[in-house]
Amino acid sequence: MSNDPSGAAPGALEVVRRFVDTHDVYNDHDALGDVEAATAWLAGEGLLGKGRPMTVRDLSALRKLRDALREMAAANTTGEQPPPAVVDAFNDLTAPHAASVRLDVWQGSMVASVRPREDGAGGVIAALAAAVHEAVLTQTWTRLKSCDNPECRWLFYDQSRNRTARWCSMRGCGSIVKARRYRDRQRQRAASAP
Repeated sequence: MSNDPSGAAPGALEVVRRFVDTHDVYNDHDALGDVEAATAWLAGEGLLGKGRPMTVRDLSALRKLRDALREMAAANTTGEQPPPAVVDAFNDLTAPHAASVRLDVWQGSMVASVRPREDGAGGVIAALAAAVHEAVLTQTWTRLKSCDNPECRWLFYDQSRNRTARWCSMRGCGSIVKARRYRDRQRQRAASAP
Protein backbone atom coordinates (compact mmCIF):
# COMPACT_ATOMS: atom_id res chain seq x y z
CA MET A 1 0.00 0.00 0.00
CA SER A 2 2.83 2.34 0.82
CA ASN A 3 6.22 2.81 -0.73
CA ASP A 4 7.45 4.70 2.32
CA PRO A 5 11.10 5.75 1.78
CA SER A 6 11.79 5.12 5.47
CA GLY A 7 11.18 1.45 4.69
CA ALA A 8 14.32 1.33 2.53
CA ALA A 9 16.84 -1.37 3.38
CA PRO A 10 20.60 -0.82 3.73
CA GLY A 11 23.03 -1.64 0.94
CA ALA A 12 22.29 -4.41 -1.54
CA LEU A 13 19.31 -5.55 0.52
CA GLU A 14 17.45 -2.52 -0.89
CA VAL A 15 17.77 -4.09 -4.35
CA VAL A 16 16.11 -7.24 -3.01
CA ARG A 17 13.30 -5.16 -1.48
CA ARG A 18 12.68 -3.26 -4.71
CA PHE A 19 12.85 -6.47 -6.76
CA VAL A 20 10.20 -8.19 -4.64
CA ASP A 21 8.03 -5.08 -4.72
CA THR A 22 7.90 -5.26 -8.52
CA HIS A 23 4.69 -7.15 -7.79
CA ASP A 24 2.47 -4.51 -6.22
CA VAL A 25 -0.21 -6.75 -4.71
CA TYR A 26 -2.35 -3.85 -3.49
CA ASN A 27 -2.61 -2.17 -6.90
CA ASP A 28 -2.43 -5.43 -8.88
CA HIS A 29 0.53 -4.26 -10.95
CA ASP A 30 3.50 -6.39 -11.96
CA ALA A 31 6.62 -4.71 -13.33
CA LEU A 32 7.72 -8.21 -14.37
CA GLY A 33 4.46 -8.75 -16.26
CA ASP A 34 6.16 -9.88 -19.45
CA VAL A 35 9.69 -10.25 -20.84
CA GLU A 36 9.78 -6.74 -22.28
CA ALA A 37 8.55 -5.06 -19.07
CA ALA A 38 10.90 -7.16 -16.93
CA THR A 39 13.86 -6.35 -19.18
CA ALA A 40 13.09 -2.63 -18.95
CA TRP A 41 12.70 -2.69 -15.15
CA LEU A 42 15.84 -4.75 -14.52
CA ALA A 43 17.90 -2.61 -16.92
CA GLY A 44 16.56 0.56 -15.29
CA GLU A 45 17.72 -0.75 -11.91
CA GLY A 46 21.17 -1.54 -13.32
CA LEU A 47 20.66 -5.26 -12.70
CA LEU A 48 20.57 -6.39 -16.33
CA GLY A 49 23.47 -5.81 -18.68
CA LYS A 50 23.52 -6.12 -22.41
CA GLY A 51 24.19 -9.85 -22.31
CA ARG A 52 21.90 -12.60 -23.44
CA PRO A 53 18.30 -11.42 -23.94
CA MET A 54 15.75 -12.60 -21.40
CA THR A 55 13.44 -15.47 -22.24
CA VAL A 56 10.05 -16.55 -20.94
CA ARG A 57 11.88 -19.25 -18.95
CA ASP A 58 14.13 -16.58 -17.37
CA LEU A 59 11.06 -14.53 -16.46
CA SER A 60 9.45 -17.55 -14.83
CA ALA A 61 12.58 -18.16 -12.72
CA LEU A 62 12.69 -14.50 -11.66
CA ARG A 63 9.03 -14.56 -10.62
CA LYS A 64 9.53 -17.77 -8.63
CA LEU A 65 12.55 -16.23 -6.90
CA ARG A 66 10.50 -13.12 -6.11
CA ASP A 67 7.75 -15.26 -4.58
CA ALA A 68 10.27 -17.20 -2.46
CA LEU A 69 11.87 -13.97 -1.23
CA ARG A 70 8.47 -12.53 -0.30
CA GLU A 71 7.57 -15.68 1.66
CA MET A 72 10.92 -15.62 3.47
CA ALA A 73 10.35 -11.93 4.36
CA ALA A 74 6.82 -12.80 5.56
CA ALA A 75 8.41 -15.30 7.97
CA ASN A 76 10.57 -12.45 9.28
CA THR A 77 7.37 -10.51 9.99
CA THR A 78 5.91 -13.28 12.13
CA GLY A 79 9.24 -14.23 13.72
CA GLU A 80 8.94 -17.79 12.44
CA GLN A 81 11.27 -19.81 10.26
CA PRO A 82 10.34 -19.79 6.58
CA PRO A 83 8.77 -23.01 5.34
CA PRO A 84 11.44 -25.51 4.22
CA ALA A 85 9.83 -25.72 0.76
CA VAL A 86 10.34 -21.97 0.30
CA VAL A 87 14.00 -22.16 1.36
CA ASP A 88 14.46 -25.15 -0.97
CA ALA A 89 12.89 -23.17 -3.83
CA PHE A 90 15.29 -20.27 -3.18
CA ASN A 91 18.26 -22.66 -3.11
CA ASP A 92 17.15 -24.51 -6.26
CA LEU A 93 16.62 -21.26 -8.18
CA THR A 94 19.94 -19.71 -7.17
CA ALA A 95 22.24 -22.79 -7.27
CA PRO A 96 22.84 -22.85 -11.05
CA HIS A 97 24.06 -19.24 -11.14
CA ALA A 98 27.70 -18.56 -10.40
CA ALA A 99 29.13 -15.68 -8.42
CA SER A 100 32.68 -14.90 -7.38
CA VAL A 101 34.29 -13.09 -4.48
CA ARG A 102 36.11 -9.90 -5.38
CA LEU A 103 38.62 -8.29 -3.02
CA ASP A 104 39.51 -4.62 -3.15
CA VAL A 105 41.46 -2.25 -0.97
CA TRP A 106 39.50 0.83 0.02
CA GLN A 107 40.89 3.48 2.36
CA GLY A 108 43.55 1.09 3.58
CA SER A 109 41.16 -1.78 4.38
CA MET A 110 40.36 -4.98 2.55
CA VAL A 111 36.79 -5.07 1.24
CA ALA A 112 35.11 -8.20 -0.14
CA SER A 113 32.08 -8.37 -2.41
CA VAL A 114 30.26 -11.18 -4.18
CA ARG A 115 29.55 -10.52 -7.85
CA PRO A 116 27.69 -12.46 -10.54
CA ARG A 117 29.83 -14.25 -13.13
CA GLU A 118 27.19 -14.16 -15.85
CA ASP A 119 24.96 -11.69 -17.66
CA GLY A 120 21.23 -11.82 -18.21
CA ALA A 121 18.67 -13.21 -15.82
CA GLY A 122 21.22 -15.60 -14.30
CA GLY A 123 23.35 -12.64 -13.29
CA VAL A 124 20.31 -10.96 -11.72
CA ILE A 125 19.54 -14.10 -9.73
CA ALA A 126 23.18 -14.40 -8.61
CA ALA A 127 23.24 -10.73 -7.55
CA LEU A 128 20.03 -11.11 -5.54
CA ALA A 129 21.34 -14.29 -3.89
CA ALA A 130 24.58 -12.48 -3.01
CA ALA A 131 22.57 -9.64 -1.44
CA VAL A 132 20.60 -12.12 0.69
CA HIS A 133 23.87 -13.83 1.67
CA GLU A 134 25.34 -10.50 2.79
CA ALA A 135 22.17 -9.59 4.70
CA VAL A 136 22.20 -12.91 6.57
CA LEU A 137 25.87 -12.42 7.48
CA THR A 138 25.33 -8.83 8.66
CA GLN A 139 22.14 -9.80 10.52
CA THR A 140 20.01 -7.35 8.55
CA TRP A 141 18.00 -10.06 6.77
CA THR A 142 15.49 -10.54 9.60
CA ARG A 143 14.57 -6.85 9.41
CA LEU A 144 13.33 -7.24 5.82
CA LYS A 145 9.63 -7.91 6.26
CA SER A 146 6.46 -8.30 4.25
CA CYS A 147 3.54 -6.10 5.31
CA ASP A 148 1.15 -8.13 7.47
CA ASN A 149 -1.84 -6.73 5.57
CA PRO A 150 -2.68 -9.61 3.19
CA GLU A 151 -4.00 -7.10 0.65
CA CYS A 152 -0.62 -5.30 0.57
CA ARG A 153 2.39 -7.55 1.34
CA TRP A 154 4.76 -4.67 0.41
CA LEU A 155 8.31 -5.31 1.64
CA PHE A 156 9.83 -2.85 4.09
CA TYR A 157 12.90 -2.66 6.26
CA ASP A 158 11.98 -2.70 9.95
CA GLN A 159 13.94 0.13 11.55
CA SER A 160 12.21 -0.15 14.92
CA ARG A 161 14.46 -0.67 17.92
CA ASN A 162 12.71 -3.86 19.04
CA ARG A 163 12.26 -5.25 15.49
CA THR A 164 8.50 -5.76 15.88
CA ALA A 165 7.07 -3.67 13.02
CA ARG A 166 4.41 -5.57 11.09
CA TRP A 167 3.12 -3.10 8.50
CA CYS A 168 4.68 -1.07 5.71
CA SER A 169 2.89 1.95 7.17
CA MET A 170 1.23 2.25 10.55
CA ARG A 171 -1.05 5.03 9.27
CA GLY A 172 -2.11 3.00 6.25
CA CYS A 173 -2.02 -0.76 6.57
CA GLY A 174 -1.60 -0.81 10.35
CA SER A 175 -4.75 1.24 10.87
CA ILE A 176 -6.69 -0.82 8.34
CA VAL A 177 -5.72 -4.15 9.89
CA LYS A 178 -6.30 -2.98 13.49
CA ALA A 179 -9.74 -1.55 12.57
CA ARG A 180 -10.65 -4.79 10.77
CA ARG A 181 -9.61 -6.88 13.80
CA TYR A 182 -11.58 -4.59 16.13
CA ARG A 183 -14.74 -4.95 14.00
CA ASP A 184 -14.26 -8.74 13.90
CA ARG A 185 -14.01 -8.87 17.71
CA GLN A 186 -17.14 -6.72 18.04
CA ARG A 187 -19.06 -9.05 15.71
CA GLN A 188 -17.88 -12.11 17.65
CA ARG A 189 -18.98 -10.55 20.95
CA ALA A 190 -22.36 -9.63 19.49
CA ALA A 191 -22.83 -13.13 18.05
CA SER A 192 -21.95 -14.81 21.36
CA ALA A 193 -24.12 -12.50 23.52
CA PRO A 194 -27.33 -14.11 24.91
